[in-house]
Amino acid sequence: MDNQQLECILTSYREERLSHAFLIETNNQEQCLKDLKKILCEINCEQEYVQDCFKCNLCHLIELENLPSLIIVRPDGQNIRKEQVLDLKKKFSTIPIYSKYNMYIFMASERLNASSSNTILKFLEEPENGILGFFITNNKENIIETIKSRCQILVQLYDEKDSNEEVNQIAIQLISEVHLSKEMALLFNKSILTNDFSKELCQKVFQKMIEIYYYFYKSQFYEQDNNLYSELNFLFKKSSDLLLEQIQLVQLLEKELNYNVNLNLLLDRFVLETR
Repeated sequence: MDNQQLECILTSYREERLSHAFLIETNNQEQCLKDLKKILCEINCEQEYVQDCFKCNLCHLIELENLPSLIIVRPDGQNIRKEQVLDLKKKFSTIPIYSKYNMYIFMASERLNASSSNTILKFLEEPENGILGFFITNNKENIIETIKSRCQILVQLYDEKDSNEEVNQIAIQLISEVHLSKEMALLFNKSILTNDFSKELCQKVFQKMIEIYYYFYKSQFYEQDNNLYSELNFLFKKSSDLLLEQIQLVQLLEKELNYNVNLNLLLDRFVLETR
């Protein structure tokens, strides 16, 4: 972690003054989720918590998002729908078996619409014992006041350099695989589709790919620095028409991220249509 904001959740737990709901503003939602899951492992541990102890399966279930008492709600299309919140409430009608708490996390919670926001207020206005809620957002000002006022607000910021480097590496390797190792490109797609590979990250990768293709497209008309993307220098030999087609393809796929698409199928489509 780049700062200790999330650590105050653990401090509150140890001091037995844990809030029932937290609103977390961050510049990297997926990294924030990753760090938050580690904290939930410690909070729910029945023993003295030790990272990677392997004495029980709880941490593994939390990491893989397979723990029944941990519900992570992501936008379905453009918004988080009322039906998703109702389904969450139904699942929390029983006490947890494997953990101390029933826990819910809303990703991109700024996408709660009026209907789903009003539905979740029941959890916040009349909090039940044993339920913890987390709302992760990139801008807390986009969260309705009735939710904000009932949450402890945290701000968790990360070093953008690390995030940008990850995006850069994925984009370069994906372009390399699809053009140089065509038969392996679909396997590479599977290797990057971890729990951390979100629509948000995919969008950044697509934007970086557009930037890279455009860089080599401009090389057809202007001299470019051969060292900037040295791993991709083979693109200097591609025609401007082909590079323009690649730009248009990635732009199209990026737009489709606005809908409820399967990231696996979207990345595979990039590989197949590039071929």
